[in-house]
Amino acid sequence: MLKTTRSMRWSRTALAGGIAATALAFGLAGSAQAGTTANAVTPGMKDFTNTQGDHANWILPAKNYNNDRYVSLTSISPANVSKLKPVWTFKISDNGPIEAAPLIWHGIAYITSAHDHVYAIDVKTGKLKWQFSDNPHVISFAANRGVALVDGNVYVATLDGRLIALNAETGKKVFDKLAVKDPTNSFYTMAPLPWRNPSTGKTELLLGVSDGDWGGIGNIAAYDPKTGKELWQWNTVPGPGKPANKTWSGDSWKRGGAAVWTQMAIDPKTGILYANAGNPQPDFNGPVRKGKNLYSDSLLALNISGAKPKLVWYHQFIAHDTHDWDPVMPPVLFDGKVNGKTMPLVADGDKAGNFWLLNSKTGALVNHLVISMQYHQNTEPTLKGNVACPNTNGGVEFNGGTYDPQTNMIYLPSSNECGFWRATKNVVYIGGQFYLGGAFPKFVGPNTGQLNAIDVGDGVFAWREPEKLPMAGGALSTASGLVFTGMENGDFAAFDANSGKELWKYQTGSPIIAPPVAFTEGSTEYVAVASGPAGNQQLPNMPKTNAGTELTMFAVSK
Repeated sequence: MLKTTRSMRWSRTALAGGIAATALAFGLAGSAQAGTTANAVTPGMKDFTNTQGDHANWILPAKNYNNDRYVSLTSISPANVSKLKPVWTFKISDNGPIEAAPLIWHGIAYITSAHDHVYAIDVKTGKLKWQFSDNPHVISFAANRGVALVDGNVYVATLDGRLIALNAETGKKVFDKLAVKDPTNSFYTMAPLPWRNPSTGKTELLLGVSDGDWGGIGNIAAYDPKTGKELWQWNTVPGPGKPANKTWSGDSWKRGGAAVWTQMAIDPKTGILYANAGNPQPDFNGPVRKGKNLYSDSLLALNISGAKPKLVWYHQFIAHDTHDWDPVMPPVLFDGKVNGKTMPLVADGDKAGNFWLLNSKTGALVNHLVISMQYHQNTEPTLKGNVACPNTNGGVEFNGGTYDPQTNMIYLPSSNECGFWRATKNVVYIGGQFYLGGAFPKFVGPNTGQLNAIDVGDGVFAWREPEKLPMAGGALSTASGLVFTGMENGDFAAFDANSGKELWKYQTGSPIIAPPVAFTEGSTEYVAVASGPAGNQQLPNMPKTNAGTELTMFAVSK
């Protein structure tokens, strides 16, 4: 039973693990090409460090390098949000589950579909400007979480491990490079992340590889946006000779997983990259990979300001995970008040149903809160099988939450699901197939969700809004005191940031597992969200029919 309460206290355990981050002062000012120009085809590098003050554009998947998904806009408010109406709906021809937020630049919205198609759409009219249609080989499931805009191009990373550059004005290919080492077990689902490396003065595209269930090793790599050439790579599973390699029994590290699924955060003042490393593998068979299995299920802080990345600290949330309970939401960086004291913080969540708050400089634990139903979390899947909660699609999913500096709260959707797991005795790697050590768990009820408002200051729930279905869409907060999020029944809703009261909703006709965005065009404030089939999130009690894959743009009716 969900309760609105401030009596559910977080754990105050302070973990000493972590190495202090070295503050590196460097300037981001560069050439004229890197600056902001009124008619630039794509953002310059200065634009990426000034996103909070730029209301007319949304140029990173979670608004900014902090991933806070907060906008200081007030035109849409609790007083008039009930007048929010769809301005237009764009039908996405590639009908499939959509997890991407559109990028907005100078009146054009750029969004990707499940199979790596890219659409450029006029914000005012909803008319298609151009479309790029790819036909990638899909190892298992289709998901793409967005594009990057820089250097006059639109960059998309694909389900068959390629990095593609498209001309931003025409959609024509500029280059198409195979970026992964082994396309039978490695691919991309995240949006490339542009940044300028101060040691070289050049722009890089950062990408994490997705191979966490197919027998590969996760990595983070940087690429030259002009050529697609790899500049450096850092593996999330350490090889022989490195101390953390001893956390893997035998040679199990060779197919250890720890994929990097979603958007990473950057502190441009220090050059520290914050990235989540996913679950170890084989997923459900623990005896073949004894040990803590570093750096799986960890938040990593990497100094990427030099020629090669260096690990600053790591914080492992779940050692030796056997239920695919990895952290997959974009980590959120912010300075917030804890017990009245301002601290540098990074917020994270995992599919085990945990919310984590760490000191972003050291990786030390500040607070921990359980936000989804948990059961049998200390058990491992057996040959006969057993039940544990959440399921692999429970807890905190891929799009995460938002931080509002005015309320000092994190708003985070989460899900309650359970599963029946069964391990296999033997595990054999076959390229192009799942490397699980068991079958994906069978769904066991309940299947509900909640929007959680977490007070950073005292570490308790400010409020919780229960929902009849799990919640996998991301949240957006605004300076006017609103929180927007989507539901798996197709509702797009706005809540009062202080009370949790639902103030408005609109039925899109399809499940929402994508995050919303907000921006201005002229004198009008818009909010947009994508909807489509539920894909892996489909459950027995969800609507069997839907309106297909769409991007809907909203504004207050005059």
